[in-house]
Amino acid sequence: MLRGARALALFLSPVPCPRRRCHRPCPPPRDLAVPNPGWSERMRERHRELLEWARDEGWTRVPSYRQYLPQMLVQPGAGAGDRDRDRDTRLFPRAIEGDGDGFEFVTFMSVPKGRLRCLCQLGPFLEGHPGLAHGGAIATLIDTSLGTLALAVAGRVVTANLSIDYLEPVPLLSVLLLEAFLQRHQGRKLFLGCDLWDAEGTTLHAKATGLFIQGHWTWDHCTGRGHWG
Repeated sequence: MLRGARALALFLSPVPCPRRRCHRPCPPPRDLAVPNPGWSERMRERHRELLEWARDEGWTRVPSYRQYLPQMLVQPGAGAGDRDRDRDTRLFPRAIEGDGDGFEFVTFMSVPKGRLRCLCQLGPFLEGHPGLAHGGAIATLIDTSLGTLALAVAGRVVTANLSIDYLEPVPLLSVLLLEAFLQRHQGRKLFLGCDLWDAEGTTLHAKATGLFIQGHWTWDHCTGRGHWG
């Protein structure tokens, strides 16, 4: 019984490492949305072009972790524990640590215009059919980009519906440019859409729409259940 109580206390206690693999403090989050050795020359070239374009248009480059945009991505009144968890949350999954192996990306956003652009390179670990990116990786790119824009516009949101039309296969190591836009905001509902192009903007690989619901997560200690509302 004592051993079980200790295990439960350990599970419920705060752990400095967000991945729960160790009990040592983790180093500050690394901004992954900057050039690294895994970026192709085309990715670097388009990145330079988008940086210049964003400066001219007044768009913001979004770091890969949320702590740099607390005013947009953390609800007012959130506790310190919530803010700490948000600081360690990646905009893209990072289970694949090798540079160039998974998602390589950089995101630009204009909240007043309700628009977002994401430049992304899909690595070999995201393979579906031989030589092609997995459809789930494309869905992740779309869901993350739409969700990032929805978070910036409305605060905490969850995906309620995601509809994707896959138009052209995406070769691995392709550089893609996703254009996302807010269609309308009705009460707690946000309707967004996006087009996924190749880096040159000549081939449309996918189109998608998403419905996101604004709200916050609460935990009922009596029932042991969470609720989004």
